[in-house]
Amino acid sequence: MVGGCDGDSDRARCGPGSLCRLAAPGSGWADRTGLGGCHPAGFGGWLEFGGSQLVIQTRSLPRRLQAWRGRRLLALGLALVAVALLALIVHDVIAPPGSSGGGTRTTVIRRGTVSAAVSGTGTVVPVQQQNVAFRASGQLTEVDVKVGDQVHTGQVLARIDQTTYQTALQQAQASLAQAEANLSTAQNSNAVTQAQHQLAAAQQAYNDAVNQVALQNQQDANAVTNAQNQFNSDNCAGQPQPAGSKCYQDQQALNQAQNKQASDQLSGQHQINQARASVVSAQDAVNSAANSRPNTIAAAQASVDTAQAGLQTAQNNLNSTTLTSPIDGVISALNGQVGESVSASGGATAQAPGSTAPQPAGSGSSSSSSSTAGAAGTTGGSASSGSAFAVINNSSSMQVVAPLAEADAAKVKPDQTVSLSFDALPGVTLPGHVLAVAPGSSTIQNVTNYYVTLTLDTANPSLRSGMTANAAVVVSQATNVLAVPNSAISRSGGTNYVTLLQKDGKTQVRVAVETGVVGDTSTEVTAGVAEGDRVVLPSTRLPAGGGTTTGRGAGGGVRLGG
Repeated sequence: MVGGCDGDSDRARCGPGSLCRLAAPGSGWADRTGLGGCHPAGFGGWLEFGGSQLVIQTRSLPRRLQAWRGRRLLALGLALVAVALLALIVHDVIAPPGSSGGGTRTTVIRRGTVSAAVSGTGTVVPVQQQNVAFRASGQLTEVDVKVGDQVHTGQVLARIDQTTYQTALQQAQASLAQAEANLSTAQNSNAVTQAQHQLAAAQQAYNDAVNQVALQNQQDANAVTNAQNQFNSDNCAGQPQPAGSKCYQDQQALNQAQNKQASDQLSGQHQINQARASVVSAQDAVNSAANSRPNTIAAAQASVDTAQAGLQTAQNNLNSTTLTSPIDGVISALNGQVGESVSASGGATAQAPGSTAPQPAGSGSSSSSSSTAGAAGTTGGSASSGSAFAVINNSSSMQVVAPLAEADAAKVKPDQTVSLSFDALPGVTLPGHVLAVAPGSSTIQNVTNYYVTLTLDTANPSLRSGMTANAAVVVSQATNVLAVPNSAISRSGGTNYVTLLQKDGKTQVRVAVETGVVGDTSTEVTAGVAEGDRVVLPSTRLPAGGGTTTGRGAGGGVRLGG
């Protein structure tokens, strides 16, 4: 008997024209609906909810009454569904299954290592790269290597036509020979000796002139004295001197002797002056020859030096027609074939921070900051050959050059540990460390970045220049500290909180904590909890049969049918 009605067995009590049959196994839903008891014949239908089934069967009634009764029953069923769903939602929010501790997810607080890292993407580069180019222009006559060839220092890579440069070398050699001959002449010159001889001759001529003039003056003086004595001996002084007389003749002889003396004195002095001038001129010649000789030799030596420089230039130009490898390495690029013309070019390689590795050109490489426990990271780039004839990579070891965003680069320091993975080598992770951080920024896709050079601590023969490297650089780390999963920490009003499960396994207490290093999956907690405490983790919704869930369990769907 349910709700005062026990189906067909109580048919008489319902009266003629009515029938009640109620089947409500398990949950007793029928009693709560108020549908138990007698119903007019013709009222029919069934209601299934939560695994319980209510069946109401009627006998024939007028169709109008049956339709009215069916609509009323349908509306009542929909209302019951809404009430049941609302009850389940309220149950989930107010009284979740984990609140009693039976299905609560927890973890034990233990000591460990918490690391924070910045990550990015870069490129593998050789430890050294050199762009090699001809220093002279010309037509290629031979190319002795191919891309991928291993070369050694001093090995010939290519040559250009040498004809023009050989001719220039021969001309430079001839110019040097002429300059050296002029220098020898200057060094062996006797100009000073000759000037000294000329000075001696001039001095002798001067002495001779002085002596000659002195002798002539003496002779003239004697002649005057003799004429005067004759004039005096003839007592001509004060006497008339008629023409043809003895005194007249004596006077004429005296006059001639005196005139000759005066004339010879003038002439002699002139000769002495000329001889003295010749001596001075000869002395000047000696001085000039002595002073000019070093200058002459220096000028000749300068001509020799110039000719030697010209010869060296010609020799260098000739040598430049042969291109050799400056380092041991692998040819990674070649630009030119036999018969083509090449020009002197540079093709300098921009170097990565703190290394001889090439710094990558600005590309789309980017970096992002993240946190990770015990990991490290970096990024890399690539370099181009530019106008070089050949590019040689020293691939004996590899490095990674990576642009990091300015916020990340500010945290990176030399010697920080790095973990590197490679798109081309699944499953390969290599350790490394930070070698250097660029002091200046580079703009990549309108974003300020700083290049970081990363050194691999372990070699891998599968690495190739240009491979993409994914890396994380450990920027802070705390060891032997209390570590709590990040998901267990909430923040409110500037304070961090965790929920601890008490020893009874049911009571949960929310406590404030102080934190240190924040990692990707865990955070260092410096105060508020102790080792061994159980911290409550957030519940996760799982499908039916999938474990602890804050959602509805399996079964219990609502279905209406007629």
